[in-house]
Amino acid sequence: MLLDGKVAIVTGAGRGIGLEYAKALAKEGARVGVAEVDSESGKAAEKAIAAAGGEALFVETDVSSLPSTEAMAASVAARFGGIDILVNNAAIYAGLPFESIEAMPPERFDRVMAVNVKGVWLATRACLPHMRKRGGGVVMNQGSLAAYIGSPNRLHYNTSKAAVIGMTKALARELAPDGIRVNCLAPGAIGTEATVQGVPKEILDNLAKTQLVKRLGTEADLVGPMLYLVSSMSAFMTGQVMVVDGGVFFLS
Repeated sequence: MLLDGKVAIVTGAGRGIGLEYAKALAKEGARVGVAEVDSESGKAAEKAIAAAGGEALFVETDVSSLPSTEAMAASVAARFGGIDILVNNAAIYAGLPFESIEAMPPERFDRVMAVNVKGVWLATRACLPHMRKRGGGVVMNQGSLAAYIGSPNRLHYNTSKAAVIGMTKALARELAPDGIRVNCLAPGAIGTEATVQGVPKEILDNLAKTQLVKRLGTEADLVGPMLYLVSSMSAFMTGQVMVVDGGVFFLS
């Protein structure tokens, strides 16, 4: 299997894209830390992976908290012997309202930054000592096409994902001497429950029309790129952003 013997952590792995990532990693032989703030969905994800023959450990995790991320990394390393892969997927997205910069409460902006940006930093920081003990590792950050297109009334989310891209590049340079690669996967419009319920239909329809691939993406469309970025198939790749958007934005 592609990731036999590896240990991975996926933040925000209780549902949606994060859950599909965790399942795919386990299917490829990795033992998976399910880092999730919601205990009910986190426990369900752990059971689902085990039922499919994989190994998983749910750890209740608030990525905006340093003690919580450190406990996450320590629990997974203690259970499985180390950490090789971190997928920074956790983010505030579902239920995030469309609102103008004047109407946006500063508290909401701060909370989005705390989870979507600070959370990437803290989770990575917590895993570093364990990756160094293994002689290296891989970090994959979940970005978004929103960082490039700057959709209106989503300043908090767009800004957070642009920051994740900048952090990816900085981390790649800083962590290269430790044998740790850092890349970013930036999805376009993915038809998750959160997207379908939270984004107006006319916006989604317009996005599909502007794409070269005339449909919304699916969670399954991201699994292959994710596995590529966290495995040895991308061993000569770091500091890069892989855009998976059905052909909306061409990054040169």
